[in-house]
Amino acid sequence: MSATLERVAFTTSRMLEFFTQKELQMQIGREPSSWPIVLLKELIDNALDACEQAGTAPDITVTVEPDLVSVRDNGPGLPLKTLERSLDYMVRVSNKAHYVSPTRGQLGNALKCVWAAPFVVTGEEGRIDVVTGGLWHTVKVNLDRIAQVPQVDLSSGPDGIVESGTLLRMHWPGIASYLNDTPPQYFYKSDVNADAWSLISSYAAFNPHATFRLQSDQSQSVLHFPTSPVWEKWRPHDPTSPHWYTPERLRALIAAYVADENDGGRARTVREFVAEFNGLSTSAKQKAVTTAAQLPRAYLHDLVIDGDIDMDAVTRLLTAMQAEARPVRTAALGAIGEEHLSQHLITRLYASQPSVRYKKIEGVADGLPFVLEVAFGIYTEEYASCRREVSAGLNWTPVIGMPFDSLADIFSAVRVDRHDPVLVLVHLACPRIEFTDRGKMRAVLPAEITDALEKGIRFVTKHWTDIKRTADHENRVTERSLIELRRQKKAEVLNIKEAAYAVRAESYLKASAGNTLPGNARQIM
Repeated sequence: MSATLERVAFTTSRMLEFFTQKELQMQIGREPSSWPIVLLKELIDNALDACEQAGTAPDITVTVEPDLVSVRDNGPGLPLKTLERSLDYMVRVSNKAHYVSPTRGQLGNALKCVWAAPFVVTGEEGRIDVVTGGLWHTVKVNLDRIAQVPQVDLSSGPDGIVESGTLLRMHWPGIASYLNDTPPQYFYKSDVNADAWSLISSYAAFNPHATFRLQSDQSQSVLHFPTSPVWEKWRPHDPTSPHWYTPERLRALIAAYVADENDGGRARTVREFVAEFNGLSTSAKQKAVTTAAQLPRAYLHDLVIDGDIDMDAVTRLLTAMQAEARPVRTAALGAIGEEHLSQHLITRLYASQPSVRYKKIEGVADGLPFVLEVAFGIYTEEYASCRREVSAGLNWTPVIGMPFDSLADIFSAVRVDRHDPVLVLVHLACPRIEFTDRGKMRAVLPAEITDALEKGIRFVTKHWTDIKRTADHENRVTERSLIELRRQKKAEVLNIKEAAYAVRAESYLKASAGNTLPGNARQIM
């Protein structure tokens, strides 16, 4: 009798999903070699948001060492509760997930990825230090391979180094090799903002109010001072507008509040919920909204019917909110401004001052306000050998890669080629931006924004496009002239064999007296 296999239904913890290369790559949306720069960007985003929410002009320092990268800010400090909740891999923790607002941040679970990544890459114990609030916290990550669960340990002790703000140190063998911080005039990059130098430079371009420092053993320290410390933009804690939501998105937000209540959070009334939105802070408007929505004195959990949020009630509520609140002015999103972007191109990216052009376009797309800014410059003669450098930003944070698919076609149309010595800055502020991928590298733009992007690029590159077209014409003329010169030179200069062959018939006739006498070879020569 042949043996049979009785399969066992093994149980694997879902917590392990962050601790394999395949799963973590899905979470981050990039290949492992890009994890250091992506996670560094997320940490800077968190630092900027913390400072802005506290009303503090951001001061961010990034330090790159051979096996360590750290980010330090001057914000209010990372709350211990937030740190502890981020270590629970059974839940996702984000204060941006369900709100529609022009805010930074991409992953939504950045700290979870930060804790896991060094271990996943090396297969050895991962270690992250978080210094904040007078305490030094160390997060150590390992794996219980028998139980198939990660081991995430947090230890804390007193600290006398960081008096304010947060210092996060990520230990990662060889991490400096992934964060090449050499200024771009010395090399050509295949990815936008894919190194520490370019990333910090782009942050400085899109945040006029912030100070950025990059310290490294590989090059001199880089310092970007703020050009406008009092510059204002839409802040992370500013109320969102009901005009930015669809019924489906508002339902998702209400469901998140109800779920939080079920987990021990406080119960919110519909009126309290309405009061959180822009333009609905007065009692009169809150009463008008709840009355029109047929939800007076109701709680959010009262909208749950048969285990789901009542869509009819959500639609009535959103309609009433939008009727009472004015749409947010486009200008309220905040523009970076011509002066700052121009100065950044000239003083930090080595653009020739006379070549710099700027264009701002404000508009509304799919009911959402947007501000698009484009700046362009040509490298100075000293850096004329540099190739095209493009930095794109969405809601005041750089994008690693090129988020706009249409930009390649636009560049081709305006003759801004990859080998050209030019600089382009593109920034888009919009409450809601759709992406095609988990890593949020490719944005899906409404037609209105795509048209604005083309209009802006064409405007700032008009002079360059004219120069390229003129140069093309002159190059064709020059090539035609060279062809003619080559032909003339070939007719004028012959070797002796070619000369003898050309006159052989005439020579024979002369040597033979008009073909009346014998003519030998010597006489012909």
